[in-house]
Amino acid sequence: MQALAAVLFGAAAALLTLQAGRIPLRRRRRTARPITGRRRDLLLRATGVVHGTEAELRRFVRRRVGIVAAASVAAVMIVWAEPSGVRLAAAPALLAGAWQLPATLARARERRRREAVELEIVDALGEMVMGVEAGLTLESVMSLYAARHSTPLAAEYATMLDRISLGASRDTALGEFVERTPTDGVRMFVAAVRQNQRIGAPLGDVLRRQAGTARRRRRQAIEERSAKLAMKMVFPTVFCILPALMIVVVGPALIRTLASLPG
Repeated sequence: MQALAAVLFGAAAALLTLQAGRIPLRRRRRTARPITGRRRDLLLRATGVVHGTEAELRRFVRRRVGIVAAASVAAVMIVWAEPSGVRLAAAPALLAGAWQLPATLARARERRRREAVELEIVDALGEMVMGVEAGLTLESVMSLYAARHSTPLAAEYATMLDRISLGASRDTALGEFVERTPTDGVRMFVAAVRQNQRIGAPLGDVLRRQAGTARRRRRQAIEERSAKLAMKMVFPTVFCILPALMIVVVGPALIRTLASLPG
């Protein structure tokens, strides 16, 4: 069993060596090779496009290596202390969980960011309509919104403006916006702005209709969740509330009935 523990430690060490060899040291950060190819695609799927910058990907890899290193030491100590079949099976599961933990946390963060953008864009459209109807351009409205708010949508607007200032077209910046945050609200907003560019309709009217559609979609989503809430409350009611209610209501009557029985 102790030999198996040594093999387990060796495998974990080999995995860490393989990953650590791809991480640049701080003094070599300027000359480090960028993460490219299939490995970059896998990391982007784990961290999300928004957090897929070179520095963020390397930070993610370093975090993963550190967690796996700690888990490998813990796994070897568990198996070495008391070798058994259960502990031998639990050690690889511990390493696998440590390997997936950073990716799981990154995906959860990306999901929360997209949900925040989806909720915020409904209110942002109202502010943008007022700005456009006051005579401002779309870029000016987004710049004002990004300056007044510190939210995920404001960060997206700032990124779009940076791309446009570097020479990218508005259509290209909007397409990258959809790639970073592929939600229904963002797709509808980008489609409305692109349609305005093609047909030349007043942008304020287009955004006003888009805001009305977004508010209607949010209201429908809230009504749908409210309808599901009654079904979700059935199980807590049946298994948690009703037993306690039966004990409080029926319990005293049952005790009196048993006390009144002869013998």
